[in-house]
This record gives sequence, structure tokens and C-alpha cells, in this order.
Amino acid sequence: MGGEQKADRRRHRRFPLSAGVQLHHGPSSSDIPGRCVDISDSGMLMYVPVSAPVRSGQPIRLTLTHIKAEQYKGLSDRPLKAKIVRVQRQGLLLTGKLAIGVEFVEGLKDG
Repeated sequence: MGGEQKADRRRHRRFPLSAGVQLHHGPSSSDIPGRCVDISDSGMLMYVPVSAPVRSGQPIRLTLTHIKAEQYKGLSDRPLKAKIVRVQRQGLLLTGKLAIGVEFVEGLKDG
């Protein structure tokens, strides 16, 4: 049983993307620096500081910065509305950061 793989529930393929993220956290009205790990048409995985007051279901607004991949450079032109769907604390000892999964309120191609 330990060798069984979980079915991938993702609707869209993820692509690696190393970029800076400025996260505006609605509930605390604070701006939090982050780092994008990967992105899809419907969301992204990013790292934020351990002190970030993030919880699943919270509304956020993201601005991507320092994008090197040409196909994603246009994402820095506008803020992206999203909500937090997952907060992963398992990697804290290794990375010193929280990994959070976010879902875009509008898909990347909608805006």
C-alpha cells in the first residue's frame, strides 16, 4: 500500500517558474514577500516567510516580479486576485519557509 500513487487532481499542467511575488494579504492588510515555485492556468505554489499569517480560504492579491521566462513576463503587468487553498508546513525544517498553494479567482487567460 505504501507504493500506491495518489491520483493527480490538478486541472491544469504546472510549469516551473522562479519569480518574486508580492502578496497582499487581505485579512491582515499586510504585504508579504514570496517566491513562486510553479504556476498553472488556475494557480501557483509559492514560498512565504514562516511568520506570514496565512490560512486556507483567505483572499489575497499577488504581483509577480523579476520574471525571467518570456512566456510569463506579461503577468507582472497586473495584480492577480487569488485565494489560499493549501498551507504546507512539512518543509519548514528544510526550507525555513511555508509553502502555500493558491487558486486564481480568474484564470491567467481571463484577465
